[in-house]
Amino acid sequence: MAKKAKNEKVGFIKYLKLVIQGRIFSLDFFRSHWGFIAAVVFLFWLSIANRYVCQTKVETIKELRFELTNAKTERVRAAARYMGLVRHSRIVTLVQENRLGLEIPDTPPVKLKLTLQDGDKE
Repeated sequence: MAKKAKNEKVGFIKYLKLVIQGRIFSLDFFRSHWGFIAAVVFLFWLSIANRYVCQTKVETIKELRFELTNAKTERVRAAARYMGLVRHSRIVTLVQENRLGLEIPDTPPVKLKLTLQDGDKE
């Protein structure tokens, strides 16, 4: 047991000296761990590329949503404008064709409320 603790202490001191001297990443270290280092570098590169792609797609989605809301608003405006023109012009042409002698009123129509009393039926 004492030998094992002493070996662990010597190994820790050895690595501590290597770190202090700056030799922890020697050529031998890279030769023995080249596969792991390449995999870590590849994963970092992959995560950076994935983040860039996600950010560009999120920006594109925001732009398309903005364009969609503008298009919906323009569609509603155009439909209202068209329906207003079609209804009004069609009624005017029918009145003129049938020679009814009607004119377009300047004031909008008034809605009347009907209140029922207790004895009245609907």
